Amino acid sequence: MKTLLLTLLFLFLSATSYYLDIWFNITPSIPQGIYRLSKNENEIKNDSIILFCLNNKYAEIAKARKYISPGKCRKGLSPIGKHVIASYPDKVKINNNGIYINGKLVENTRPLPQDKEGRNLIHSELYKTLKQDEYIVASSKEDSFDSRYYGIIERKDIEGKLKEILVF
Repeated sequence: MKTLLLTLLFLFLSATSYYLDIWFNITPSIPQGIYRLSKNENEIKNDSIILFCLNNKYAEIAKARKYISPGKCRKGLSPIGKHVIASYPDKVKINNNGIYINGKLVENTRPLPQDKEGRNLIHSELYKTLKQDEYIVASSKEDSFDSRYYGIIERKDIEGKLKEILVF
């Protein structure tokens, strides 16, 4: 009986979160907690938290190395939640020292040479002024899998903005 009740509770919470666009974050990429996905947000700016699908060439690496769990995105991965740290018309430079926004190095963005399994990491190389609908994302975590590795996130790959409901 207890197993049945837990199963029904899990199914209820899953269905509710799906239909109400509620997201539970347990990763350290953004504050852990409960978020509501706002799909109709037109304005995405610096410090927004976005949910996006990684659909560039690095998606295959992320999938093969299990950096991101399987999910509903086009490349078969789960969407990723990250803070936007640069948007139009910011000047961005990404190199082996980290991510620079308008000439200032962002703390804790130096790419690591290897992942936790000892596999070589390839970091992004970029120097440009961002166009409309181009974004750079990062986390304050030193070992975050973010734009220092996969570069620009395009608007077409963004599911929406995450709005905090309850964070821990």
